[in-house]
Amino acid sequence: MVYSMTGFGRSNGENDDFTISIEIKTVNHKYLDIQIKSPYYFNYLEEDIKKTVKKYLNRGRIEIFLKATRKIGNAAKIDVDYALAKSINEALNNLRNELEINEEVDLNNILKYDGVLNLQYEEPNEDSTKKFIIDLMEEALIELKNMRQVEGENLSTIINSQLNEISNLVSEIEIESPKLTEKYREDLFNKLNDIFNEIDSIDMDRVSLEIALYADKSDITEEIVRLRSHVDQFTSTMLEEASIGRKLDFIIQEMNREVNTISSKSNDKIITEKSIELKTIIEKIREQIQNIE
Repeated sequence: MVYSMTGFGRSNGENDDFTISIEIKTVNHKYLDIQIKSPYYFNYLEEDIKKTVKKYLNRGRIEIFLKATRKIGNAAKIDVDYALAKSINEALNNLRNELEINEEVDLNNILKYDGVLNLQYEEPNEDSTKKFIIDLMEEALIELKNMRQVEGENLSTIINSQLNEISNLVSEIEIESPKLTEKYREDLFNKLNDIFNEIDSIDMDRVSLEIALYADKSDITEEIVRLRSHVDQFTSTMLEEASIGRKLDFIIQEMNREVNTISSKSNDKIITEKSIELKTIIEKIREQIQNIE
């Protein structure tokens, strides 16, 4: 099944200790690259978060934004730094006198400075906090996975249409291919006829050998068979459940290789034009599969 590597998922929740918001964004990447941004007190959860992500995703750059707000009601005590508060009060009053400002310094002016009041929280239970956050992670990942599936289905529809175009072009090339030897035979005899009056006889064995050599050199039957096989393999791979992006990338390279060989073997205008069309479609598919997981 085709999954896009682009997606977004979000979840929110709260327990007795925290209000949590999780956002997960993913974009294409050659491997699985997980980046986590969270408060320092959740650092112990990093490996568990990564293990959870790997249950749902195989490739892509994964950016996880975990925001948390501690609930004030769970503060065990409030510490007041009286020395700092007095220093701030004294400094503000000196500044007020120096600037000849009549307004009095009030408590709100002092509380604006960090460190005057320090909330000392009770340590939350790590196991229950871990379960709470991992459950929220899975909610966000399921939403993200669903979005990647929808995007993947859209990609699959487009690519299947392009594969049909490739198959049709290959059939058209196959029809033209047998005509190459006959055209070469006609061109060769036309050239010989131009000089026939100067030649007593034509070595037909030599002519036949030349035609046979050309026919062998320009034969693209094997390339057509392999190209069709690659199209079939590509189609079946898109139905697999595992991560398929890198495998599809390899198959598309092989398809391009066969088309290059067909183009180089033939000096026929029609086949050359159709080979260019094939290369254009293959390049479009190659760009699209860069975003497939």
